[in-house]
Amino acid sequence: MSLIDILSKPKEDKQIKLDEIGRIRDLLDYGNLDMEEALNTMNLLAENVVLQEDNDIKEAMLNAILEGESSYDLDVEIDLKDILANLSMFNDECISYILTMLGYTGKEEYREIIQSFSNNPKLSSDVEEALLELNHALKK
Repeated sequence: MSLIDILSKPKEDKQIKLDEIGRIRDLLDYGNLDMEEALNTMNLLAENVVLQEDNDIKEAMLNAILEGESSYDLDVEIDLKDILANLSMFNDECISYILTMLGYTGKEEYREIIQSFSNNPKLSSDVEEALLELNHALKK
């Protein structure tokens, strides 16, 4: 069964989903995929994270995307439009991952989104780090 098959079944056992996401995260983390496969996998995760109801599954998916971003020097960015269109559905732990992703992009247009979470005490250090990443990426 493919990742998309597992993720698209709303009633699929949570542990089965987490195990498959963990397998994918390991593939991304250890660089066992070529660049195109890695990008396609990360985009697949980004598209499907908004379809998940369970916060643990969302967090695992976002973690896998970040592992991939750290392991691959992508010359194109991950498609975050579905995530950004649905920010209100994510808890603070998930937003932490998303802030980091936004910082990695180096896109000035995301600065306002990142800063919009600065009043949340649970996310203040994540906002600072994301802004540092954003500023660093902009200098390149």
